[in-house]
Amino acid sequence: MLIYASLAAVLGVIVGIAHSVLGERVLLGPLYREVSTGVLANRSSRDIFRAVFHIPSIAWSALGIAVLVNRIQDGGDLLPLTAALVFAISGIGNLAALRRPHPGGLILLAMATAALADIYFN
Repeated sequence: MLIYASLAAVLGVIVGIAHSVLGERVLLGPLYREVSTGVLANRSSRDIFRAVFHIPSIAWSALGIAVLVNRIQDGGDLLPLTAALVFAISGIGNLAALRRPHPGGLILLAMATAALADIYFN
């Protein structure tokens, strides 16, 4: 049954794209438009900060897709279990840091649940 692995993949790509696009528009863009004399005054520091910001987006998308590919290839349970752990830690961290429900954190927890359901039902 590919439904749960497919759900993890689709949500992974959605949350990854949303994190990157909205992060650029709402957080990084305005932050970089401000005049800075601190750490972000240096162009290379800004580039590193931007790259580090986008790494989770890539990881969430790749792990979601990997869960689906793993199921298609009749792989073991280690990959979806690892993905579920990463998704759950990311979601809980998001919710704890913001101290309120946030769509990204909730979607990450749904992804963790989908990855675990993929293991349970296959």
